[in-house]
Amino acid sequence: MNSPGLQTKEPSSSLKNSLTHVPGIGAVFQIYIIKDLEKLLMIAGEERALCLVDVKKVKQSLAQSHLPAQPDISPNIFEAVKGCHLFAAGKIENGLCICAAMPNKVVILRYNENLSKYCIRKEIETSEPCSCIHFTNYSILIGTNKFYEIDMKQYTLEEFLDKNDHSLAPAVFASSSNSFPVSIVQVNGAGQREEYLLCFHEFGVFVDSYGRRSRTDDLKWSRLPLAFAYREPYLFVTHFNSLEVIEIQARSSLGTPARAYLEIPNPRYLGPAISSGAIYLASSYQDKLRVICCKGNLVKESSTDHHRGPSTSRSSPNKRGPPTYNEHITKRVASSPAPPEGPSHPREPSTPHRYREGRTELRRDKSPGRPLEREKSPGRMLSTRRERSPGRLFEDSSRGRLPVGAVRTPLSQVNKVWDQSSV
Repeated sequence: MNSPGLQTKEPSSSLKNSLTHVPGIGAVFQIYIIKDLEKLLMIAGEERALCLVDVKKVKQSLAQSHLPAQPDISPNIFEAVKGCHLFAAGKIENGLCICAAMPNKVVILRYNENLSKYCIRKEIETSEPCSCIHFTNYSILIGTNKFYEIDMKQYTLEEFLDKNDHSLAPAVFASSSNSFPVSIVQVNGAGQREEYLLCFHEFGVFVDSYGRRSRTDDLKWSRLPLAFAYREPYLFVTHFNSLEVIEIQARSSLGTPARAYLEIPNPRYLGPAISSGAIYLASSYQDKLRVICCKGNLVKESSTDHHRGPSTSRSSPNKRGPPTYNEHITKRVASSPAPPEGPSHPREPSTPHRYREGRTELRRDKSPGRPLEREKSPGRMLSTRRERSPGRLFEDSSRGRLPVGAVRTPLSQVNKVWDQSSV
Protein backbone atom coordinates (compact mmCIF):
# COMPACT_ATOMS: atom_id res chain seq x y z
CA MET A 1 0.00 0.00 0.00
CA ASN A 2 1.61 3.24 -1.15
CA SER A 3 1.45 6.45 0.78
CA PRO A 4 -0.81 9.12 -0.82
CA GLY A 5 1.98 11.63 -0.39
CA LEU A 6 4.35 13.20 2.08
CA GLN A 7 2.49 13.72 5.33
CA THR A 8 3.70 15.13 8.63
CA LYS A 9 2.15 15.09 12.07
CA GLU A 10 0.99 18.50 13.09
CA PRO A 11 1.99 19.63 16.61
CA SER A 12 -1.17 20.63 18.41
CA SER A 13 -2.52 20.91 21.89
CA SER A 14 -5.84 19.37 20.85
CA LEU A 15 -6.81 15.90 21.91
CA LYS A 16 -6.48 14.45 18.42
CA ASN A 17 -3.54 15.37 16.20
CA SER A 18 -4.02 15.22 12.46
CA LEU A 19 -1.87 14.41 9.46
CA THR A 20 -1.08 17.29 7.15
CA HIS A 21 -0.34 16.70 3.50
CA VAL A 22 2.65 18.55 2.06
CA PRO A 23 1.43 20.06 -1.24
CA GLY A 24 3.40 19.45 -4.40
CA ILE A 25 4.67 15.96 -3.48
CA GLY A 26 2.91 12.84 -4.68
CA ALA A 27 3.15 9.27 -3.40
CA VAL A 28 6.33 8.63 -1.42
CA PHE A 29 7.89 5.16 -1.60
CA GLN A 30 11.12 5.70 0.38
CA ILE A 31 12.50 8.62 2.35
CA TYR A 32 15.81 9.48 4.03
CA ILE A 33 17.13 12.58 5.84
CA ILE A 34 20.51 13.90 4.70
CA LYS A 35 21.45 15.78 7.86
CA ASP A 36 24.59 17.41 6.43
CA LEU A 37 22.52 19.16 3.74
CA GLU A 38 19.24 19.45 5.71
CA LYS A 39 17.38 17.85 2.84
CA LEU A 40 14.97 14.96 2.36
CA LEU A 41 15.96 12.36 -0.22
CA MET A 42 12.99 10.36 -1.48
CA ILE A 43 11.43 8.30 -4.23
CA ALA A 44 8.19 10.07 -5.10
CA GLY A 45 5.55 10.53 -7.80
CA GLU A 46 4.03 8.28 -10.41
CA GLU A 47 7.36 8.08 -12.21
CA ARG A 48 9.14 6.97 -9.01
CA ALA A 49 11.71 9.70 -9.46
CA LEU A 50 14.61 10.29 -7.10
CA CYS A 51 14.33 13.81 -5.72
CA LEU A 52 15.51 16.19 -2.98
CA VAL A 53 13.34 18.46 -0.83
CA ASP A 54 14.56 21.18 1.52
CA VAL A 55 13.63 20.41 5.12
CA LYS A 56 13.07 24.13 5.81
CA LYS A 57 10.39 24.25 3.11
CA VAL A 58 8.61 21.29 4.67
CA LYS A 59 8.67 22.97 8.09
CA GLN A 60 7.38 26.20 6.55
CA SER A 61 4.55 24.32 4.86
CA LEU A 62 3.68 22.70 8.18
CA ALA A 63 3.61 26.07 9.94
CA GLN A 64 1.22 27.44 7.28
CA SER A 65 -1.05 24.40 7.21
CA HIS A 66 -3.90 26.39 8.79
CA LEU A 67 -4.03 28.77 5.81
CA PRO A 68 -6.63 28.10 3.08
CA ALA A 69 -4.03 28.05 0.27
CA GLN A 70 -0.42 26.94 0.41
CA PRO A 71 2.23 27.16 -2.30
CA ASP A 72 3.36 23.82 -3.71
CA ILE A 73 6.80 22.57 -2.80
CA SER A 74 8.83 21.92 -5.94
CA PRO A 75 11.23 19.03 -5.32
CA ASN A 76 14.57 18.91 -7.08
CA ILE A 77 14.16 15.85 -9.34
CA PHE A 78 17.04 13.84 -10.78
CA GLU A 79 15.79 13.50 -14.34
CA ALA A 80 18.18 10.64 -15.13
CA VAL A 81 16.99 8.56 -12.15
CA LYS A 82 13.36 7.62 -12.73
CA GLY A 83 11.67 4.28 -12.25
CA CYS A 84 13.70 3.94 -9.05
CA HIS A 85 12.67 1.25 -6.56
CA LEU A 86 15.49 1.44 -3.98
CA PHE A 87 18.27 3.77 -2.85
CA ALA A 88 20.83 4.18 -0.08
CA ALA A 89 22.77 7.26 0.98
CA GLY A 90 25.80 7.79 3.17
CA LYS A 91 29.39 8.95 3.41
CA ILE A 92 32.42 7.33 1.82
CA GLU A 93 35.78 8.91 2.65
CA ASN A 94 33.98 12.01 3.94
CA GLY A 95 32.11 12.43 0.66
CA LEU A 96 28.32 12.30 0.39
CA CYS A 97 27.17 9.56 -1.97
CA ILE A 98 23.91 8.06 -3.24
CA CYS A 99 23.37 4.67 -4.82
CA ALA A 100 20.00 4.38 -6.58
CA ALA A 101 18.63 1.20 -8.15
CA MET A 102 16.45 0.86 -11.23
CA PRO A 103 15.18 -2.36 -12.87
CA ASN A 104 18.24 -2.82 -15.09
CA LYS A 105 21.00 -0.70 -13.55
CA VAL A 106 22.35 1.07 -10.48
CA VAL A 107 23.48 4.71 -10.50
CA ILE A 108 26.24 6.17 -8.32
CA LEU A 109 25.99 9.87 -7.44
CA ARG A 110 28.48 12.00 -5.50
CA TYR A 111 27.99 15.45 -4.03
CA ASN A 112 30.01 18.19 -5.73
CA GLU A 113 30.95 20.91 -3.24
CA ASN A 114 31.71 23.46 -5.97
CA LEU A 115 28.39 22.94 -7.77
CA SER A 116 26.42 22.30 -4.54
CA LYS A 117 24.61 19.35 -6.07
CA TYR A 118 24.82 15.60 -6.64
CA CYS A 119 26.39 14.50 -9.91
CA ILE A 120 26.21 11.09 -11.57
CA ARG A 121 29.59 9.36 -11.55
CA LYS A 122 28.80 5.84 -12.74
CA GLU A 123 25.99 3.74 -14.19
CA ILE A 124 26.33 -0.04 -13.87
CA GLU A 125 24.03 -2.43 -15.72
CA THR A 126 22.67 -5.42 -13.81
CA SER A 127 21.19 -8.69 -15.03
CA GLU A 128 18.62 -8.64 -12.20
CA PRO A 129 17.02 -5.77 -10.28
CA CYS A 130 19.04 -4.70 -7.25
CA SER A 131 17.44 -5.95 -4.03
CA CYS A 132 19.74 -4.48 -1.35
CA ILE A 133 22.40 -1.78 -0.92
CA HIS A 134 24.88 -1.29 1.91
CA PHE A 135 27.54 1.42 2.37
CA THR A 136 30.92 0.53 3.88
CA ASN A 137 33.68 3.01 4.72
CA TYR A 138 35.26 2.67 1.28
CA SER A 139 32.86 0.78 -1.02
CA ILE A 140 29.24 -0.11 -1.73
CA LEU A 141 27.83 -3.64 -1.47
CA ILE A 142 24.84 -4.51 -3.66
CA GLY A 143 22.78 -7.64 -4.25
CA THR A 144 21.41 -8.53 -7.68
CA ASN A 145 21.77 -12.09 -8.98
CA LYS A 146 24.81 -12.25 -6.64
CA PHE A 147 26.50 -10.03 -4.09
CA TYR A 148 28.90 -7.50 -5.61
CA GLU A 149 31.24 -4.82 -4.28
CA ILE A 150 31.68 -1.44 -5.99
CA ASP A 151 35.05 0.20 -5.44
CA MET A 152 34.44 3.94 -5.07
CA LYS A 153 37.87 5.03 -6.30
CA GLN A 154 37.83 3.40 -9.73
CA TYR A 155 34.08 2.55 -9.77
CA THR A 156 34.88 -1.06 -10.62
CA LEU A 157 32.62 -4.00 -9.82
CA GLU A 158 33.62 -7.44 -8.59
CA GLU A 159 32.00 -10.39 -6.87
CA PHE A 160 32.07 -10.03 -3.11
CA LEU A 161 32.12 -13.65 -1.93
CA ASP A 162 35.44 -15.51 -1.88
CA LYS A 163 35.31 -18.24 -4.53
CA ASN A 164 38.34 -20.00 -3.04
CA ASP A 165 36.30 -21.00 0.00
CA HIS A 166 34.47 -24.20 -0.97
CA SER A 167 32.12 -23.86 2.01
CA LEU A 168 30.67 -20.75 0.33
CA ALA A 169 29.75 -22.65 -2.84
CA PRO A 170 26.00 -22.74 -1.99
CA ALA A 171 26.07 -18.96 -1.61
CA VAL A 172 28.23 -18.29 -4.67
CA PHE A 173 25.96 -20.37 -6.91
CA ALA A 174 22.69 -19.67 -5.06
CA SER A 175 21.12 -17.94 -8.09
CA SER A 176 21.30 -21.21 -10.06
CA SER A 177 18.82 -22.70 -7.54
CA ASN A 178 16.54 -19.62 -7.55
CA SER A 179 17.79 -18.31 -4.20
CA PHE A 180 18.67 -14.65 -4.62
CA PRO A 181 20.11 -11.97 -2.32
CA VAL A 182 17.58 -10.28 -0.07
CA SER A 183 19.54 -8.15 2.41
CA ILE A 184 22.98 -7.14 3.69
CA VAL A 185 23.21 -6.75 7.46
CA GLN A 186 26.26 -5.48 9.34
CA VAL A 187 26.37 -7.38 12.64
CA ASN A 188 29.69 -6.39 14.24
CA GLY A 189 29.66 -4.33 17.41
CA ALA A 190 31.41 -1.02 18.00
CA GLY A 191 35.19 -1.32 17.84
CA GLN A 192 35.10 -4.81 16.33
CA ARG A 193 36.16 -6.02 12.92
CA GLU A 194 33.60 -5.63 10.18
CA GLU A 195 31.27 -8.60 9.79
CA TYR A 196 28.27 -8.96 7.50
CA LEU A 197 25.35 -11.34 7.33
CA LEU A 198 24.47 -11.92 3.67
CA CYS A 199 20.83 -13.00 3.56
CA PHE A 200 19.39 -15.13 0.77
CA HIS A 201 15.84 -16.45 0.42
CA GLU A 202 16.69 -19.69 2.22
CA PHE A 203 19.79 -19.05 4.35
CA GLY A 204 22.31 -16.48 5.54
CA VAL A 205 26.12 -16.60 5.71
CA PHE A 206 28.51 -14.60 7.91
CA VAL A 207 31.49 -13.08 6.11
CA ASP A 208 34.20 -10.51 6.81
CA SER A 209 35.04 -7.38 4.84
CA TYR A 210 36.89 -9.51 2.24
CA GLY A 211 33.95 -11.81 1.57
CA ARG A 212 35.51 -14.71 3.48
CA ARG A 213 33.49 -16.91 5.81
CA SER A 214 33.72 -15.67 9.40
CA ARG A 215 31.54 -18.29 11.14
CA THR A 216 31.21 -21.99 10.59
CA ASP A 217 27.43 -22.28 10.77
CA ASP A 218 24.85 -20.60 8.55
CA LEU A 219 21.48 -19.21 9.55
CA LYS A 220 18.35 -20.72 8.01
CA TRP A 221 14.79 -19.41 7.88
CA SER A 222 11.76 -21.63 8.28
CA ARG A 223 9.61 -19.41 6.03
CA LEU A 224 10.10 -17.13 3.05
CA PRO A 225 11.69 -13.88 4.33
CA LEU A 226 10.44 -10.51 3.10
CA ALA A 227 12.72 -8.10 4.96
CA PHE A 228 15.55 -8.11 7.50
CA ALA A 229 16.42 -5.61 10.23
CA TYR A 230 19.21 -5.76 12.80
CA ARG A 231 19.16 -4.05 16.16
CA GLU A 232 22.06 -5.34 18.20
CA PRO A 233 21.97 -8.12 19.18
CA TYR A 234 18.66 -9.13 17.54
CA LEU A 235 17.87 -9.95 13.92
CA PHE A 236 14.24 -9.36 12.95
CA VAL A 237 12.92 -11.29 9.95
CA THR A 238 9.48 -10.41 8.60
CA HIS A 239 7.40 -13.07 6.84
CA PHE A 240 3.91 -12.93 5.30
CA ASN A 241 2.04 -13.22 8.60
CA SER A 242 4.72 -13.59 11.23
CA LEU A 243 7.88 -12.11 12.69
CA GLU A 244 10.97 -14.15 13.53
CA VAL A 245 13.46 -12.83 16.11
CA ILE A 246 16.96 -14.33 16.27
CA GLU A 247 19.65 -13.41 18.77
CA ILE A 248 22.98 -12.92 17.00
CA GLN A 249 25.69 -14.07 19.37
CA ALA A 250 29.34 -13.08 19.38
CA ARG A 251 31.76 -15.04 17.20
CA SER A 252 33.28 -16.81 20.18
CA SER A 253 29.90 -17.88 21.59
CA LEU A 254 28.91 -21.53 21.50
CA GLY A 255 25.48 -23.07 21.21
CA THR A 256 22.35 -22.45 19.19
CA PRO A 257 21.08 -18.86 19.07
CA ALA A 258 17.74 -18.16 20.73
CA ARG A 259 14.70 -17.70 18.47
CA ALA A 260 11.12 -16.58 18.84
CA TYR A 261 8.14 -16.46 16.45
CA LEU A 262 5.31 -13.94 16.62
CA GLU A 263 2.12 -14.27 14.60
CA ILE A 264 1.56 -10.75 13.21
CA PRO A 265 -0.78 -10.08 10.26
CA ASN A 266 1.02 -8.60 7.25
CA PRO A 267 4.02 -7.09 9.06
CA ARG A 268 6.02 -4.37 7.32
CA TYR A 269 9.32 -3.07 8.63
CA LEU A 270 9.23 0.72 9.13
CA GLY A 271 12.57 1.47 10.75
CA PRO A 272 14.60 1.35 13.97
CA ALA A 273 12.85 2.37 17.18
CA ILE A 274 14.10 4.92 19.69
CA SER A 275 14.91 2.32 22.33
CA SER A 276 17.82 -0.05 21.78
CA GLY A 277 17.14 -3.51 20.37
CA ALA A 278 13.71 -2.50 19.04
CA ILE A 279 12.08 -1.80 15.68
CA TYR A 280 8.83 -0.32 14.39
CA LEU A 281 6.44 -2.47 12.40
CA ALA A 282 3.20 -1.73 10.57
CA SER A 283 0.51 -4.40 10.69
CA SER A 284 -2.73 -4.39 8.70
CA TYR A 285 -5.61 -6.24 10.34
CA GLN A 286 -9.39 -5.86 9.89
CA ASP A 287 -9.00 -2.88 7.53
CA LYS A 288 -6.85 -0.99 10.03
CA LEU A 289 -3.16 -0.16 9.97
CA ARG A 290 -1.41 -0.29 13.32
CA VAL A 291 2.11 0.66 14.33
CA ILE A 292 3.90 -1.77 16.66
CA CYS A 293 7.11 -1.30 18.62
CA CYS A 294 8.71 -4.74 18.93
CA LYS A 295 11.68 -5.18 21.26
CA GLY A 296 13.73 -8.35 21.32
CA ASN A 297 14.06 -9.85 24.79
CA LEU A 298 15.03 -13.46 24.21
CA VAL A 299 16.06 -15.66 27.12
CA LYS A 300 17.46 -19.02 26.05
CA GLU A 301 16.05 -22.01 27.86
CA SER A 302 18.48 -24.14 29.80
CA SER A 303 19.00 -27.77 28.88
CA THR A 304 17.07 -28.94 31.95
CA ASP A 305 14.11 -26.75 31.11
CA HIS A 306 14.20 -27.99 27.55
CA HIS A 307 13.89 -31.62 28.71
CA ARG A 308 11.09 -30.78 31.10
CA GLY A 309 9.16 -28.93 28.43
CA PRO A 310 8.34 -25.29 27.83
CA SER A 311 7.78 -23.17 30.88
CA THR A 312 4.40 -21.55 31.38
CA SER A 313 5.63 -18.58 33.39
CA ARG A 314 6.38 -15.24 31.78
CA SER A 315 10.01 -14.23 31.51
CA SER A 316 9.25 -10.51 31.59
CA PRO A 317 9.44 -9.01 35.09
CA ASN A 318 6.89 -6.35 34.12
CA LYS A 319 3.65 -8.09 35.00
CA ARG A 320 1.54 -4.97 34.45
CA GLY A 321 2.85 -4.23 30.99
CA PRO A 322 0.70 -3.86 27.87
CA PRO A 323 -1.11 -6.92 26.52
CA THR A 324 0.63 -9.16 24.04
CA TYR A 325 -0.42 -9.17 20.44
CA ASN A 326 -2.21 -12.54 20.75
CA GLU A 327 -4.16 -11.28 23.78
CA HIS A 328 -5.08 -8.11 21.95
CA ILE A 329 -6.32 -9.91 18.83
CA THR A 330 -8.18 -12.53 20.91
CA LYS A 331 -10.14 -9.83 22.72
CA ARG A 332 -10.94 -8.03 19.46
CA VAL A 333 -12.14 -11.20 17.75
CA ALA A 334 -14.20 -12.25 20.78
CA SER A 335 -15.91 -8.86 20.98
CA SER A 336 -16.71 -8.66 17.26
CA PRO A 337 -19.55 -10.76 15.77
CA ALA A 338 -18.41 -13.82 13.88
CA PRO A 339 -18.95 -13.48 10.12
CA PRO A 340 -21.09 -16.17 8.49
CA GLU A 341 -19.20 -18.82 6.59
CA GLY A 342 -20.02 -19.53 3.01
CA PRO A 343 -18.99 -18.75 -0.53
CA SER A 344 -19.67 -15.04 -0.08
CA HIS A 345 -17.88 -14.89 3.30
CA PRO A 346 -14.84 -17.10 3.11
CA ARG A 347 -12.92 -17.69 6.26
CA GLU A 348 -9.69 -15.76 6.64
CA PRO A 349 -6.88 -18.09 5.67
CA SER A 350 -4.45 -19.11 8.34
CA THR A 351 -0.74 -18.50 8.14
CA PRO A 352 0.92 -21.01 5.83
CA HIS A 353 3.99 -22.67 7.27
CA ARG A 354 5.89 -23.13 4.06
CA TYR A 355 6.08 -21.02 0.95
CA ARG A 356 7.35 -22.22 -2.38
CA GLU A 357 7.96 -18.88 -4.04
CA GLY A 358 11.62 -18.71 -4.92
CA ARG A 359 11.84 -15.21 -6.32
CA THR A 360 10.34 -11.79 -5.77
CA GLU A 361 8.02 -10.01 -8.20
CA LEU A 362 10.90 -7.93 -9.53
CA ARG A 363 12.61 -10.96 -11.02
CA ARG A 364 12.25 -11.04 -14.76
CA ASP A 365 13.69 -14.44 -15.71
CA LYS A 366 11.31 -17.22 -14.61
CA SER A 367 13.44 -20.09 -15.84
CA PRO A 368 14.22 -22.77 -13.23
CA GLY A 369 17.92 -22.41 -13.68
CA ARG A 370 20.30 -20.77 -16.10
CA PRO A 371 23.70 -22.16 -17.12
CA LEU A 372 26.43 -20.22 -15.43
CA GLU A 373 28.17 -19.41 -18.70
CA ARG A 374 25.05 -17.66 -19.97
CA GLU A 375 24.62 -15.35 -16.99
CA LYS A 376 24.98 -11.70 -17.84
CA SER A 377 26.76 -11.01 -14.60
CA PRO A 378 28.00 -7.43 -14.25
CA GLY A 379 30.89 -8.56 -12.07
CA ARG A 380 34.23 -10.08 -12.81
CA MET A 381 36.21 -12.66 -10.89
CA LEU A 382 38.43 -11.17 -8.22
CA SER A 383 42.00 -12.24 -8.90
CA THR A 384 43.86 -9.95 -6.50
CA ARG A 385 42.92 -11.73 -3.27
CA ARG A 386 45.79 -13.84 -2.04
CA GLU A 387 44.60 -14.92 1.35
CA ARG A 388 42.71 -18.17 1.43
CA SER A 389 39.73 -18.36 3.70
CA PRO A 390 39.90 -21.01 6.44
CA GLY A 391 36.56 -22.35 5.30
CA ARG A 392 35.15 -25.79 5.86
CA LEU A 393 34.53 -28.47 3.27
CA PHE A 394 31.53 -28.17 1.04
CA GLU A 395 28.37 -29.42 2.62
CA ASP A 396 25.00 -29.73 1.02
CA SER A 397 22.82 -27.15 2.74
CA SER A 398 19.67 -28.63 4.13
CA ARG A 399 16.42 -26.76 3.82
CA GLY A 400 14.62 -27.82 6.93
CA ARG A 401 12.18 -25.58 8.67
CA LEU A 402 14.47 -25.10 11.64
CA PRO A 403 18.21 -25.62 12.07
CA VAL A 404 19.27 -28.68 14.01
CA GLY A 405 19.19 -27.93 17.71
CA ALA A 406 17.15 -24.75 17.36
CA VAL A 407 14.91 -23.88 20.27
CA ARG A 408 11.49 -22.34 19.88
CA THR A 409 11.42 -19.61 22.51
CA PRO A 410 7.96 -18.95 24.01
CA LEU A 411 6.33 -15.91 22.49
CA SER A 412 5.93 -14.28 25.86
CA GLN A 413 9.67 -13.72 25.96
CA VAL A 414 9.46 -10.99 23.35
CA ASN A 415 8.13 -7.69 24.62
CA LYS A 416 5.81 -5.82 22.25
CA VAL A 417 4.49 -2.36 22.93
CA TRP A 418 1.37 -1.28 21.09
CA ASP A 419 0.70 2.26 20.05
CA GLN A 420 -2.78 3.02 21.36
CA SER A 421 -3.74 4.99 18.26
CA SER A 422 -4.60 3.38 14.95
CA VAL A 423 -4.27 4.83 11.48
